[in-house]
Amino acid sequence: MRTIKIYCRECENALTPELLEIPKMNLCWDENKDIMPKNKFSIFTNEQSDKKSIMVAIDNYNLKDHSDKSRFMGCCGSSNFNSLNKVCRCGNEVASEISDCWLSHYIEFDLSKVFAKEKIKEDNYREFTL
Repeated sequence: MRTIKIYCRECENALTPELLEIPKMNLCWDENKDIMPKNKFSIFTNEQSDKKSIMVAIDNYNLKDHSDKSRFMGCCGSSNFNSLNKVCRCGNEVASEISDCWLSHYIEFDLSKVFAKEKIKEDNYREFTL
């Protein structure tokens, strides 16, 4: 299993601590449940667009909520798939939180807005490519 950290493309600050990869077969797609345990990640490929992203559990990362509250539309949480609603401390829009009651809960990082580094050994990382 791979270990990565996710960084903002704009300012290069770390957005997450180290995250351990979880196999896709272990993701929980049940309504109103976390899709995976904290400190884990999975690569997600949208079947319609073939676009890849990194999915992580909802947690207190180095992210802020977007100031535009309409980006968090949903009845009990966010279900607005078409807009980035999480921003880096520098203001760069980087991810979407999905947390509505009829969905699995996760944060999906947009790979055009972030990059990841894979841990090779203690304190040694290289760029992570999909």
